[in-house]
Amino acid sequence: MADADDRDKGREWFQRVMGFPAPALPGDLFLDTTLDHLFAKVWSRPALGVKERRIATLVVLMCLGHEPTLKLHLGAALRTGQLTDAELDELVLHVAHYAGWPVAAVSSQVVRAVRAERDKAGA
Repeated sequence: MADADDRDKGREWFQRVMGFPAPALPGDLFLDTTLDHLFAKVWSRPALGVKERRIATLVVLMCLGHEPTLKLHLGAALRTGQLTDAELDELVLHVAHYAGWPVAAVSSQVVRAVRAERDKAGA
């Protein structure tokens, strides 16, 4: 079990990375581990910045075709200003040439959906 410092650091990094507070689910083993390890100990490591980790995460999610998590991370990238619309378009195009056109086609659809939600919320 992690200590309170890990949990606090995990919550801080979750907010920084995702652009919204971590959910309050006391005793949820998966969320606790996500905060204590993934955010407190991985995302916070200094060798890569949040933007670089975000790009790596997006590419993996695109290649896996995991649309719900891709949508979550694309939304976070836009919400936090970590990536611009132009950078996301470029990332999808780049992935198309290394992971295949079908992977990029699905990813492009998810990007468009996330943008539409953002634009609707901002209207």
